[in-house]
Amino acid sequence: MLKEIYCRNYTDPYYNYNVLETNDPLEALLTKIRMIIFTNRGEVLGYPDLGLDLETLLFELDFNAYQIQNDLYTQIGKYCPDATNYNINVEVNLVPGTVRDIAYIDIYIDGTKYLGVVAK
Repeated sequence: MLKEIYCRNYTDPYYNYNVLETNDPLEALLTKIRMIIFTNRGEVLGYPDLGLDLETLLFELDFNAYQIQNDLYTQIGKYCPDATNYNINVEVNLVPGTVRDIAYIDIYIDGTKYLGVVAK
């Protein structure tokens, strides 16, 4: 079975210090979704469309939660072929901030919340 590098952030409450690689397909999917969320378009050589470009979107004046949600679904469909094995739901809520808006992004896989991101 194919193994992936274990890429959880050490601040994640489920981080395991004893793991360097994983063969868990759900963990591999979560790693890919994190990469999409935290990558700006054009940062990955050979994949100019990869990345949500979330920071840029938060500075724009004419975006909405639906746009972020739709972009994330599109990226997951394009760059995570193993996502078809799961029921993935994305919830995006925007809260007005003082300098720019704040986005709360929650990722549910098969009804369980696996990932929550706050982007300011």
